[in-house]
Amino acid sequence: MEEREQDSPAEKSPIGNQESHEQAESGWDQLRRVLESHPQGKVLVLSHRSPDPDALGALLGVRFLLSEGAGRTAVIATRGRIQRAENVAMVRELGLNFADYEQIELDDFVGCVLVDTQPGFGHTEVPPGVPIIAVFDHHERKDDSPSVEILHADIRPEVGATSSMVFEYIQSAGLELDTLTATSLFCGIRFDTADLAHATGPLDEEAYYETMRRADKAQLARIKNPALPADYYRELARALKGAKRHGSMILGLLGVVSNPEMIAEMADFFLRMENCQWALVGGGFEGRYYVSLRTQHMPAYPLLARILREDGSFGGHGRIAGGQVSLDPESPDDDRRRLERRLRARSLHILESVDGIDVDDQSGSPIA
Repeated sequence: MEEREQDSPAEKSPIGNQESHEQAESGWDQLRRVLESHPQGKVLVLSHRSPDPDALGALLGVRFLLSEGAGRTAVIATRGRIQRAENVAMVRELGLNFADYEQIELDDFVGCVLVDTQPGFGHTEVPPGVPIIAVFDHHERKDDSPSVEILHADIRPEVGATSSMVFEYIQSAGLELDTLTATSLFCGIRFDTADLAHATGPLDEEAYYETMRRADKAQLARIKNPALPADYYRELARALKGAKRHGSMILGLLGVVSNPEMIAEMADFFLRMENCQWALVGGGFEGRYYVSLRTQHMPAYPLLARILREDGSFGGHGRIAGGQVSLDPESPDDDRRRLERRLRARSLHILESVDGIDVDDQSGSPIA
């Protein structure tokens, strides 16, 4: 979603409160005008904590766009560990090496660009005192999104991947993709749309095939099928033992986990079970409780909003949603157990209206 034409370069408004994307002027034309009027200097490119393939692809794509299309020096910085096997493989295979957000000097930058996230999302750090030049995202906007100053905002929940949006800007700028950027963008589109299986539109299809044509096919194969550490199988066994089936839902509230990336991976895995319509998986890690929701047909974001309520921050797109809750540092284990009881009770109440399940029976049936 883009800013409307105006004399001043910025406007304070809630994110998403701009005019529709369909305007005669392309998004790249608008962004270019913003960049031309902005002070010269380095631009910081950021995403959410522990970036996934779509965030990684969009980060590389925006750096390429700013460098090749606008002659700007762009520096990518990240926060949080990257642990899911496919994500680690992507970083390793493509030789990605980013600055550590905790170590950079914010005074060195004249502005920042956020990709695959928005100000106000709980897993995102907005650098204080650094102007937000642009935001690119395809997630639903939160109702309580803050009023912030953004020079160019493009937020399109109807698009399957932020990487697809960034590809469109690169294409509009008349730039020829290099192999690294094409491979990165393709990974982002592939993983966020499950190879165009869901939550996609014409832009995603065009971006998918165009970036695949220019990507390194051998690297793509190694990224999609990475070697898995022994810990993965131990966590898998524990998840299988702890998850329960309740009608059309699989609920896996796993206590403390050693790798938060497994939570989303297990939600993906459980949803593949025959007759499963939605899967909710959660687990505590280093003072936070992470949840991932996957659905077959219903929108995931409003469903997770009903489950988490005021307990934490969350976001989603299509049939995928995730969130996190900060645990009480004085008694994290007790706080986690109380939270899991609330999440289970709310999920079963929702399930009652879908399947007619008796909410008084919270035991469920083992899946393994």
